[in-house]
Amino acid sequence: MNGSSSSGGMTSDEVNYLVYRYLLESGFTHSSFAFAQEAAVHTREYLHHHVALPSAYPSLRRADEVRGSRVAPGALLGFLQRGLLYAEVEAHTLEDGTSRRCSAPFSLCRAHECVEDAAGAGAGDEHDASDKDRDRDRDRDRDAPDRKKLRRDSRRERDREKKLRAKPPPDAAAAELAHDAAALALASAADVTIYKPAASAGAVYCVAWNPRFMLLAAGSADGKVRLWRVPADSSEGTMTDCAVTLDHANPDEENGVTSIDWHPQGMMIATGGVTGNVKVWTKSGELKYTMARHTSTVFTTKWNKRGDLLGTASADASVIIWDAATGELRQQFQCHDSAVLDLDWKDDVTFATSSSDKLVYVCRMGFMEPIKVFSGHAGDVNGIQWDSTGQLLASGSDDNTIKVWTMDTNSPLFNLVGHKLEVFCLRWAPPNPTANTPSTTASTTTTPTATTTSNSNIFPQNRMLATGSFDSTVRIWDMTTGKCVQTLEKHTSQVSALSFSADGAFLVTGGFDNVFNVWRCRDWSLVRTYKGGGSVFEVQWGIKGDKVSVCFNDGVVAVVHLASLRNQQ
Repeated sequence: MNGSSSSGGMTSDEVNYLVYRYLLESGFTHSSFAFAQEAAVHTREYLHHHVALPSAYPSLRRADEVRGSRVAPGALLGFLQRGLLYAEVEAHTLEDGTSRRCSAPFSLCRAHECVEDAAGAGAGDEHDASDKDRDRDRDRDRDAPDRKKLRRDSRRERDREKKLRAKPPPDAAAAELAHDAAALALASAADVTIYKPAASAGAVYCVAWNPRFMLLAAGSADGKVRLWRVPADSSEGTMTDCAVTLDHANPDEENGVTSIDWHPQGMMIATGGVTGNVKVWTKSGELKYTMARHTSTVFTTKWNKRGDLLGTASADASVIIWDAATGELRQQFQCHDSAVLDLDWKDDVTFATSSSDKLVYVCRMGFMEPIKVFSGHAGDVNGIQWDSTGQLLASGSDDNTIKVWTMDTNSPLFNLVGHKLEVFCLRWAPPNPTANTPSTTASTTTTPTATTTSNSNIFPQNRMLATGSFDSTVRIWDMTTGKCVQTLEKHTSQVSALSFSADGAFLVTGGFDNVFNVWRCRDWSLVRTYKGGGSVFEVQWGIKGDKVSVCFNDGVVAVVHLASLRNQQ
């Protein structure tokens, strides 16, 4: 079963993938999630943001791996129907090559017993006609999965499967990493603290630093959020005992914490998971509220700046705004036609959302309809973020582009073109009055372009945007001109996470090559790198700017201490 041959063999990975696709196409979201984790099916439904369908992603694709984009919708049912037809023909073919006349139906799940046609040979013509009818019915049934798949948004699944396309050969990648290790200042063991519970917790999907206290929250595939106390100084070694464990998922529920966010005052934390439940806890671990209105995975939980409202975005195509004081629903928005992948607050009552329906909406509390609709992307809109002034909204999409919008017009201010594959993550650089705009002569491997529909000189001169793509690159854009000023190319697989330091001096990036990189924004040099044991799901700077947390799909959270870089700055 695990082997394959040129004569048409099959592997267990291929069978597992077909079963997973059948579950997903049939609408069994929870079952497909559980099966994908247990069978380590390499897809990307999880990654829309922080969440989690499968818990494992290969750093580099092998030549014999399943390519989902080449698997037709309804493939499993098609193979079963053709196999059933073959078995029926085999059962009714006699040794002399003639066919046995049988009127008993042939079933996939029941042993077949032939029933001779009462009409005998004299009814041959009629029997032939019925054979043609059965063949026509089989053709119709064989096409049914394709029609069903179309009704269930086949495009989204095919788009997501593209993200697993081939990467550089492992030998070439290993050689490049070996060269980097010799040439760069790798993070030493003394600079890294590993946080991993003694009992296996599965992949760590999301991390978040408390804004006031040295507490790091990590949400895992086992349905728990662990709060780790992080010492102020570097502490080499592995920590296994966390300060507090939050049991987001009940024992009889599907596991998987997919999003977390600390309250701006640091006294509460919101958690969202695969089942759609949202919970709010105190920092000491007391459960305050359970909000059970979403019916599918919660991709984003985010407090507004004042901390009186909590916004949640879900795969059920809805956005819900909750009252922080009572845990009650304040307003529900049903604007999108498909999964809502991201949410970001513009101010305390206005927020933007992005979706796999290719649209970006701007909504305001008290209004039943969006106050702005941004259309123009040709693929899933994976991420959005307002800049620090709330004037510009950036959106990154599966169509390989980034668009920058303002509330003054329906057309994008900039359409940024340069990435060769899907844009998965983006971050604005924080305002830094002392920063110089990087030279536009920086080398790039492509000639990225931007189209603009209005004058951008009204914005600050050092406004920068970083974007990460499944083409393994990070691009830095000067948003006063819409030009790409730098391409960062050290990753050897998909870039999955970005984070600027609060002062804009450093950018950290993580990818499916298991690597975490630190870049100095002054000259975009790579000043630190660390390789973990699994794909990077999220990176985030600590509150003092001297530490970065990195979560991996092997169950590890690494805190990399970077005080020495600050001293060299």
